[in-house]
This record gives sequence, structure tokens and C-alpha cells, in this order.
Amino acid sequence: MAVLLLLVLQYILGIIANIYALPPYEASNIGAHYVIGYVVALIGLITLIIVAFSRQVGAISFSAIGFISIVLAGESGRGFAFLSQHNGVYSLAMALFWLLSFSSYFISLFLISKHPPISHPTEKGEGLHES
Repeated sequence: MAVLLLLVLQYILGIIANIYALPPYEASNIGAHYVIGYVVALIGLITLIIVAFSRQVGAISFSAIGFISIVLAGESGRGFAFLSQHNGVYSLAMALFWLLSFSSYFISLFLISKHPPISHPTEKGEGLHES
């Protein structure tokens, strides 16, 4: 859930940066967008590691797609800011990779929450059940 919320914040900051950031890309213009981007990538990696312990292949796959999409969105942002003089292709790539990452983490969250916790046997050999 944290990744989804940070992705929404990143999207809002990205739109603001896309509209108002002017060359030479001073830190004051888009600094928060950069910082949140690194935080989102770090939280995405941590989420992928945590989801891997669930052993749910679908959730792991979508978390991996989400993390890779975050990295690709960041690389597109770097291209947009420093390589292309505000090339629309990089802007579109950022938006599409953001959408892919958001969708992937949303599906992963759905898959994780859909399955009940793993039952651990008690001393009597019966599994714990939630009521």
C-alpha cells in the first residue's frame, strides 16, 4: 500500500515538474520529484523482497514488474530532464511506466490480500483458523 501512495505522490509531483520545471533544471524545481523517485524505488525493492516470502508467484511477478517499471520510469525521467530538451517521448514513457507500475502493485496487493494467512500447526496437529 505504501508503494501505491508514494506512486500517487510521485505522479502529482511529476506533473508539476513537467509543467513548471524550466532549464537548467534547478534542484528547487524538481528536487522533491527526484527524492520521492528514489524513495519509491527503494520501497518498491523492499516490497518485492517481502512479497517474495509470500511464495505467491502471481504477486511476486507483478511486484517485479512494478519495480522494473519504477526503474524504467526513472530512467525516462533522467532522459527527459537531461538528455532531450523536454522530449515528449520521454514524458510519455514516464507516464506509461508509472501506469504500469501502479497497476502492477495494485494487482499484487489484490493477490496478496485475496489469500488468507498461512495456517501453522498447533501442538495438537490442527491448523490455526481465523474466525
